[in-house]
Amino acid sequence: MNKRELILDALQELLYEGTAGTASVQDIASKAGIAKGGLYYYFKSKEEVLDALVERQYSNVIETCRIKLAAVNVAASEKIKLLLYFYRSTAVDQSIDVALHEPQNAAIHQKSMAFIMRQLAPIVADILQQGVAEKIFVCDQPEQMAEILLSPIIFLLDPGLFTWTDHEVQLKLKALAHMLEASLQAPADSFAFLYENWTQQSLK
Repeated sequence: MNKRELILDALQELLYEGTAGTASVQDIASKAGIAKGGLYYYFKSKEEVLDALVERQYSNVIETCRIKLAAVNVAASEKIKLLLYFYRSTAVDQSIDVALHEPQNAAIHQKSMAFIMRQLAPIVADILQQGVAEKIFVCDQPEQMAEILLSPIIFLLDPGLFTWTDHEVQLKLKALAHMLEASLQAPADSFAFLYENWTQQSLK
């Protein structure tokens, strides 16, 4: 294993231990069993190590979603439903997911959500453009609409940031569905899948 991966593994271990948020570059290097200067050969700062760890954990998940979507030939609204399903069902290290929701790891958690947003938004934008071509959506700004669609799902409904009751979450999802249908001039109930058969597990 190369030193770059050792460094990322070290930060991941610190994440499990609950000390990644306060760990210094020296702490990470020591955990990796290398000199501090060795870490700086691969990364300019702790922030770069954090970014690289987040990218390593989630890039495979996003790419898997992209590949699965490319293999299906369905209408745009169904493709959005499938994207969310693929994202939720694609395996990610559950220990990391739990650790990211610990208060002391808030900064890394925020980075992970921002990374997911940046990676998923272009995929959703392409689907919205497909919907325009299919004449089931009207959308002049697919990139911005994609971010609006994802923001509540990624940020507002994150259990590490907010504590909502099941009923409150379902109401928010229903409001989001209605807003999207109105904004995109989509057929009624095109986004009903967001709140129908909703369970707490379905958003994790």
